[in-house]
Amino acid sequence: MPTSRSSSSIWTYLFLLGEPEQQQRFFKELHFISIVTLSFGVASWLVTVALMQHRHALDTQSASLALVGMVAGVTITALGKSLLAIVVSGSASVLFVTYGFQVLIAATDDPSFWVLPLGVLITLTIAPLFSGIAWYLAVSLCVWVMLGWEQFPAHPQQADQYWPMLAVVVSMLIGLSLNVYFLVLRIHNYQAQRELATMAYTDSLTGLNNRRRFTQSARQLHRSALAPAYFLMIDIDDFKQINDEHGHDVGDEVLRKTAEVIAGIAGEHLCGRLGGEEFAVIYQGDKHGACLLATQLIETVEAAFAGERKVSISIGVAELVKGTDLAHSYRRADASLYLAKKNGKNRYELAAS
Repeated sequence: MPTSRSSSSIWTYLFLLGEPEQQQRFFKELHFISIVTLSFGVASWLVTVALMQHRHALDTQSASLALVGMVAGVTITALGKSLLAIVVSGSASVLFVTYGFQVLIAATDDPSFWVLPLGVLITLTIAPLFSGIAWYLAVSLCVWVMLGWEQFPAHPQQADQYWPMLAVVVSMLIGLSLNVYFLVLRIHNYQAQRELATMAYTDSLTGLNNRRRFTQSARQLHRSALAPAYFLMIDIDDFKQINDEHGHDVGDEVLRKTAEVIAGIAGEHLCGRLGGEEFAVIYQGDKHGACLLATQLIETVEAAFAGERKVSISIGVAELVKGTDLAHSYRRADASLYLAKKNGKNRYELAAS
């Protein structure tokens, strides 16, 4: 039985276009493909007009309207900035292309002959262009209605009158299968890229930002910060002894639990694991707030392990000095951390201004 979450996902991909982050990813993938495919449709129409032997039978007013609609649709698609924009403009462009071909086949000696091949060609070609499945089905249905209006089926009294209808149904089913296939590929690609990003920027043991992500974010904060900010370098006291006496599994559990405390206390402030038993927090606020945060971290970590084993942390605090490299504040925090260790551990030291 499907869960509410799975039902929500089905609804999202059937009638909508995915979650906002997915829409951005899908937009980047579909934008160029949509422009190329729609431009190919317009070019095909123009070539067909140029090769027509009986252009005098063409309804020039309707043909001009179709051409204006096609060009406008491709232009709006090219200028689109969101997935919804290119889906809507792409749908309109497809229908104008269809209308253009409907005008052309109406000017031929046997217009009903062209309904099936053109309908199959268009419905299969547009299959990759739509993320919302309902969008594809709606546009495909409109394509068949526009092409077949008053032309299809050509000979309703014949015994094989149902074969053309079968061709229509089969073409839509094949197109739907292609549409779903491309949608699944895009979803898998999106998920794979998210997983790669997570692996690249997240510490696998603790779930915190890894050193790379923390350093990048810290540099951005350092450059853009208007208010004071402080670098808190945190180290678990006697961690080697914990590993030696209790084993690496216990050591890993100490790291995970300490990371949970740091993430919980830091809240909206940037935090991460620098490596080994070393963590860091960028506190955006004044000196008094940074010292309060350091005190709270020390007390909460100690309390979190009470009754299990003695675990404590030492913290070096240094102000992020505007106009200097992040490494300068890093070294000052590291020196303060060394002083905290030297002065008895389970405490913090503030670097001199």
